Amino acid sequence: MLPLLERRVEVIEMMVLDMYSGLGGFSEAFVRDPDWDVLRIENNHLLADVPHTMIADVLTLNPSDFQCDLLLASPPCTEFSQGFAGPGPTARRKGIDFKPNMDLVKCAVEWDRVIKPKYFLMENVVGSAKYFAEVGVKKIMTIGPFCLYGRFPSFEMPQGWSHSKTAPKEIEWDFKHPLRANYRGKLPLELS
Repeated sequence: MLPLLERRVEVIEMMVLDMYSGLGGFSEAFVRDPDWDVLRIENNHLLADVPHTMIADVLTLNPSDFQCDLLLASPPCTEFSQGFAGPGPTARRKGIDFKPNMDLVKCAVEWDRVIKPKYFLMENVVGSAKYFAEVGVKKIMTIGPFCLYGRFPSFEMPQGWSHSKTAPKEIEWDFKHPLRANYRGKLPLELS
């Protein structure tokens, strides 16, 4: 019998760039995996202590200064929320025309074009689909309240999975809490 041959498999560390990272939910699974290096970019100084976070405004950065294998982007959903207090529904009730600010969506698309990562995954609420389509960003799939856009391998959530809010109750009902939107918008680990 021939002796078993030992094969050495070298793991090449992959890079994730998480734009508009908030509390870091979108990239959390990658942070926990030693084969991935993660850089989160967030403009909210209150989130400076979130691991792997660089505080900066992506609109002022040059995407050519960055490289990654996976680009994640989760622009704030407030502009696209169809909830009662969202800016769109509020404007409609007042008879005012509302167009969401698309600067962060367009920025993410531009970063994808410049950096050319292997994978690009953008997430937002269901109300975003119409507006994203208007700037040429097509929805790939919907999982519960999340619409996913971009270029990524197909996947399925575990059977019976449902999203549970991550905001602590004292923050969920404190409409003036400075991080309320971040807690409410934190993506679950399963989606990461």
